[in-house]
Amino acid sequence: MSNTAQAQVPRIVELIAWLSQGDSAKPVAYRAAARRLGVPEQTIRADLDALLALSGEHRDWLASLRVAMVADGFALQSLGAFRRPVHFTGEEGLALLLGLTRAHGGGSVGHKLSHALRAAPTLEFVDAAYAVGAEPSAELEGVLAVARRARDELRKLDVLYCSSAGEPTRRIVHVHQIVEAAGRWYAVAWCEKVGAFRNFRADRVLEAKLLVQDFRPQVLFKPIRKAEELLRADDIISAKVAFSPRIARWLKERYPDGREEADGRYVVTMKVADPAWLVREVLQYGAEAEVLEPESLREAVRGAVG
Repeated sequence: MSNTAQAQVPRIVELIAWLSQGDSAKPVAYRAAARRLGVPEQTIRADLDALLALSGEHRDWLASLRVAMVADGFALQSLGAFRRPVHFTGEEGLALLLGLTRAHGGGSVGHKLSHALRAAPTLEFVDAAYAVGAEPSAELEGVLAVARRARDELRKLDVLYCSSAGEPTRRIVHVHQIVEAAGRWYAVAWCEKVGAFRNFRADRVLEAKLLVQDFRPQVLFKPIRKAEELLRADDIISAKVAFSPRIARWLKERYPDGREEADGRYVVTMKVADPAWLVREVLQYGAEAEVLEPESLREAVRGAVG
């Protein structure tokens, strides 16, 4: 085995990388290191001597190294470029997978990462069961925490729910998905009372109690993928908003289904379940946006300005 610097440098780098990326900081025997690199034990000893004898010009790089000599071996670890690759916590891995589901072309990378993490949920499950949205209030977060646990543990949830009719009713539900849209959080769940899926607004849940009974996920469940799917037909208002020619180019990217008028304005028809959301959406563009109809929403925007 050549002992020239040309052969010694890559061997030392490999030795540092191997020991720095292990789970244990315990010393390793010279024999084990020699077997790993395919060299005699005396070569390993010579490499360590060379490492410790490097000139002062390399001290900045050496500052990240920890070297300890023992009777039959040594311990070597790098806190710099050769340190063990980062370990994700469960929440960090989930956040990364969730981000990949929303990124253009992130699906293939997400599948590989999910497989590499092994204990992580599949990308399809992450896409269906989790959502990124506005931070809920502390009270609402308490409801969502119980709902998430019911979903993850496949346990039934006993809720006291106040529907749009205003009369609270107690229901047993099987939470399949939690999703946010237009600033509101929903639990998509099978309702035993009606024998069908319902989209429960989390802010209307007065009580939520996790039951010991578990449930089997519905085979026919279809995850919510668009905000419009959360809304009942009688909850939706169609609104037409015109954007000035000055900003029309950017609005075409955000709302590709609109139409361009002869005067250059870009008109978009929006499905609105929350008038307050539309007011905020329009006001952010100032004088460059105008609600054309219905009149009730025109008045809402004018009222917010006044």
